[in-house]
Amino acid sequence: MKSQHRGRDWRRIHHSPMFWIGLVMCMAAITIYVLSDDLAWRPGAR
Repeated sequence: MKSQHRGRDWRRIHHSPMFWIGLVMCMAAITIYVLSDDLAWRPGAR
C-alpha cells in the first residue's frame, strides 16, 4: 500500500523551466569564474 503524498512532488523538479534557468545561470557563473583566471587554477603573480 502506497502512502498518499500531499503537496508538490519534488522528484519532478526538472520539468520546471525555473529549474533549468537556475541551472544554466549557475553553470555560466562557474564557467566565467574558471575562465577569468581569478585564483581558479593558480595564485596571481606578486
